[in-house]
Formats: sequence, structure tokens, C-alpha cells
Amino acid sequence: MDVMISNLERDGEMRPFAAHGHAKLASAGGLTLMRGVFEPGWRWSADVAPIAGTESCQTRHLGYVLAGTMRVRLEDGSETDISAGDLFDLPPGHDAWVLGDVACEMVDYSPEATRYARASGISEPNDPAMMLVRRGYQAFNAHDMDTLRTILAADVVQHVPGSGPLAGTYKGADSVLGYYGKLAELTDGTFRADLIDVHGDGLGHVTAVHQISATRNGTTRVSRGSILFSVVGDKAMDLLELHGDLPGDDAFFS
Repeated sequence: MDVMISNLERDGEMRPFAAHGHAKLASAGGLTLMRGVFEPGWRWSADVAPIAGTESCQTRHLGYVLAGTMRVRLEDGSETDISAGDLFDLPPGHDAWVLGDVACEMVDYSPEATRYARASGISEPNDPAMMLVRRGYQAFNAHDMDTLRTILAADVVQHVPGSGPLAGTYKGADSVLGYYGKLAELTDGTFRADLIDVHGDGLGHVTAVHQISATRNGTTRVSRGSILFSVVGDKAMDLLELHGDLPGDDAFFS
């Protein structure tokens, strides 16, 4: 395997905002990174919305703040400040603006960063099946079983690989929801599956890449995996789990 190197300043794609700063993106092999410089006075709704053509920022951000402070307002009206030294996972559907007289600088490695400050006129990337899967992950992490039941088909099947105590094939919505309940029970409610990226083919096949985190018996585990969904209409019919470190995940629950 070759070593891939790219210099952000030399090789990056510059995306200027309407005013008050810019973003620059560069890639090296499997990594794409965006560095944003948001000058005092910057606000998404004034300086990026005219480029994006949406009422709120529809990009999810995963990043780290290098300098300054930014305030973020979600569509539900809640506000959060992120400042130098903070790691953040910012969902789509927000406005944001710089606080104070210091430029806010941050790096973003979200797969969706490639769409940030991109000219409008390109179709929405998420098809209905992808949106259904995104809603399912939100409900899962909120322990919202009622919403999950509306997403899962009555005869849904979930395939869980491995040799651990939870491995097997779960048939029917009650069985699948029981599996989710067991994940929560074994980890005192700490089990989460946070989305990293969602891929779809427009025909109901969706791959969701996620990061799992949980604490059990005083040990915290973080690992990555994915689920291949088959969606028919507005229901998830088949879920095939895939794990980046299946032996490690099995050992955690054994």
C-alpha cells in the first residue's frame, strides 16, 4: 500500500463564502479534510445560504475547533457554543455564527464536508430510503421504540454475525426490538450507534456506516461497523450487520 500525501494549503480546493471567510478541502487516499476560516461577522444564513440554496445548513459536521468560538442554533431553537479545543458532531439543520472578534477556525472530516459551500442546483443526496435509515438511527439512540416500530416491517429480519451471546437471526419486529433492548440492558443503557455515513442506490438498498460506543463492566468499547438495509416502501425489511472488529465485539459482550 502506498503512502498518500496531500498538502491542504497547496493542493486544497478553495471555496470562498459570500463574505467573511472561506473553506478549503483536500484529500489524501481515504481521508478528506476541510479547514474552515470563519471571520468575525460570519453567519451561515448570510454567508453560505446564498451558495447552498437552503434555509439551513444541511451538512453534518464532524470536527475539531482550532481557534475562536461559534454559536450553533438547531432547527428546534436550541443553541450550543463550540470553542477552541472542542470536538463536535453537529447534525444537519442548523444556523451558526461567530462570536467575538477572533476568527473561528476548525477542521472537519465528515464525509459530508465535500458538499459544504457547494453551489446549489445539485439534487438532494439522500433518497427516501436513506432518510428512513437516518431516522431509524436517531430513534435507536433515543431509545424511541415506538418510532422504530413504525420503521421496521412486521416481518423484518436482522442478521447479527459472530459467536457471541447476541449472535443470530432475529425474525419479526418484536424479536428485533428485543435484541435492541438486550444491547441496552447489557450496557446499562450506554450503547450507541452514531452514524458516520449513509450510502444508497435509489432502489431501497442502503449501507449505513456507524461508530459503536458502549460501557460494560467498567470497560468502554468503541468500534466501527455497518448495516446493509433493504427497504421496501417505507419499511425496513432486512438488516445485515457487518463489523470492523467482530472478534473484539464478541469478546466485549461475552
